Amino acid sequence: MSGALALLPARPSHASEQVDIAVAFIRETVNEGDYTVLDEFAHADIRDLSDVRVFDDGIAGLRFSVLTARRRMPDIHARILSARHTGTDTVETRLEFSGTYLGPNLAPSQRDGRSARWCQHHLWSFRGPLARAHLGWVDRRGLRAALGDPC
Repeated sequence: MSGALALLPARPSHASEQVDIAVAFIRETVNEGDYTVLDEFAHADIRDLSDVRVFDDGIAGLRFSVLTARRRMPDIHARILSARHTGTDTVETRLEFSGTYLGPNLAPSQRDGRSARWCQHHLWSFRGPLARAHLGWVDRRGLRAALGDPC
């Protein structure tokens, strides 16, 4: 062998593509509010399997959940603590969120203007290049401690 195979460009693995897709979803959809990446991130009928539902099933439910969070906290930002492939077609993301709460215009509360920092942990199950299911945990206790109880 002449080593010609070593000269071929490295092709990203399926696993690294899935991690890249999850990171793009966080950066573009959550942080920037660009929802066009959703069709490249998730199957149309993606399911949320979390005990406390993070979003309603389907891309529309995922979009609505992020949109609602961005309305309540227009400066919301997710810092990616880790994003890694954890098993066959599974990507884990650990995130630290920060944002300043702004309630609905017609229902101001004592939470308005308060800043919060909290963590979230997500497992995304992929089928091929698209997320098919989600299992997530949100540090609701930390969020409530920073913002106060909802009215």
